[in-house]
Amino acid sequence: MNWLLLSVPAILALRWIDGDPLLVFGLSLVAIVPLVETMGDATERLAVRLGPTIGGLLNSTLSNAPELIIGGVALANGLAPVVKASLTGSILVNLLVGLGCALVIGGVKFGVRRFDRNRLRSSAAMLLLCAACLIVPAVFRFSSPESNRGLSTEIAVVLLLVYVINVLATLFGRGREGIGPDEVLPDESPHEGGVGITLGRLALSAVALAFVSDALSESLQPTARQLGLSDIFSGVVLLGGVGGIGEVLAAARFARSGRQELVLAVTVGSTIQLVLLVAPLLVLTGRVLGEPMNLAFSGFEVVAIVIA
Repeated sequence: MNWLLLSVPAILALRWIDGDPLLVFGLSLVAIVPLVETMGDATERLAVRLGPTIGGLLNSTLSNAPELIIGGVALANGLAPVVKASLTGSILVNLLVGLGCALVIGGVKFGVRRFDRNRLRSSAAMLLLCAACLIVPAVFRFSSPESNRGLSTEIAVVLLLVYVINVLATLFGRGREGIGPDEVLPDESPHEGGVGITLGRLALSAVALAFVSDALSESLQPTARQLGLSDIFSGVVLLGGVGGIGEVLAAARFARSGRQELVLAVTVGSTIQLVLLVAPLLVLTGRVLGEPMNLAFSGFEVVAIVIA
């Protein structure tokens, strides 16, 4: 998959010569896939090296960094409706595509899979809380825009507090959900080099992803007009699907290795972090950038999230 990174210099060249936006958009979608996978791999390996507590905190914080980078850059370019739609798309990809594919792969290879009942109950409760927090702003959708944004800001602060409490409870209460220091997957050899090299890979991937996301955001609207795509479709299917590709690949990898608990941590856990961390951070970032974004999702988006 690393050969797809060749599209990054191609994007740079096309932007230099003011190339076709449709071609820039297509190459940006292609380039995001290996960059997201590289960031996920570097984060996972760094978490393994730093031990259970620090590594778990890092893993839980950075696992949704691609969605945050892509959404932040798009928000800076004035694409708030697309950003909200991309959050919906990422949630649907995690819960339907990622978890569904992982269950199929695990079932075909190992037969009936069993999960920890207490962990399932905890995850279900957190998902219900996330759904409720997204429904409340939609209920006030017909109020004035200013009050709606204020309500979204207050909910964003509450969501961040819930996220911090959830992370602390996971790390110091039940133990983190993830790969421990001695749990390197059997089909993955340890990465050569130390923590510095892994941090370098993570930083370079993040910078490259920010550049590609900027190119994607600038070419999105011209491409949408050329192809007749709506903002919701562009966000849910294109940005949401690409942003969640890392979780899908990780879930499939864990399912092939028989680690069904990690499948839940990657898919359901990532969805919870999207609502508790990424969405409120994007709301607060929008206020700082002067590009206001609220949490009042459309009826279609709310129904899709609740059903998922």
